[in-house]
Amino acid sequence: MMPRFTHWTPFVAGGQLLVVCLVLLGSLSYQFLLGELPCPLCVLQRITFLLACLGPIGILRQSANSNRLAADARNFAFTILASLLGLAISTRQIFLHIVPPDAGYGPPVIGFHLYTWAAIVFLSLFASSAIGILTLQADSKPLPTIINRGLIGVALSIAVGIAFATFAMEGFHFLLPDDPARYELFQQLGLTK
Repeated sequence: MMPRFTHWTPFVAGGQLLVVCLVLLGSLSYQFLLGELPCPLCVLQRITFLLACLGPIGILRQSANSNRLAADARNFAFTILASLLGLAISTRQIFLHIVPPDAGYGPPVIGFHLYTWAAIVFLSLFASSAIGILTLQADSKPLPTIINRGLIGVALSIAVGIAFATFAMEGFHFLLPDDPARYELFQQLGLTK
């Protein structure tokens, strides 16, 4: 029997947003500190992580209203759908690199490549959203405003950073290169050779 704690929804949403922000910050630090440029599938996984953030952001922004339960359920459902899409993309990348002698794309982190970790996080988002739906309560109280705004602000800042990093890699081309080796925008503008 679940304990009588009626604040599950904002904690689940806040936890989801925090985990996704940490994952995306990790991937950005991988890109900028280690010089590991993400492939197009990695960029698609970043985009689906950002899509999955829309559900928790919607929950954290909710004010007390009469349709809160329905809105929270829709937001968790949106996170489930975005997680399924992200899981499909990361599974595709796992299958591309699973056959020996392929060593995988990029160096592993604690034994797994980033796309494998992405699949694990997408599964976690899926499961936590299901738990969030199962624990919906009408009298759920929101997290403190400073925490809500802080998490949402960090997520939006990361989204802007990913947009700029992706544009810098793609430049004025229509598609990202299959195996990016440099920032195309800087070369097109004559800033690098």
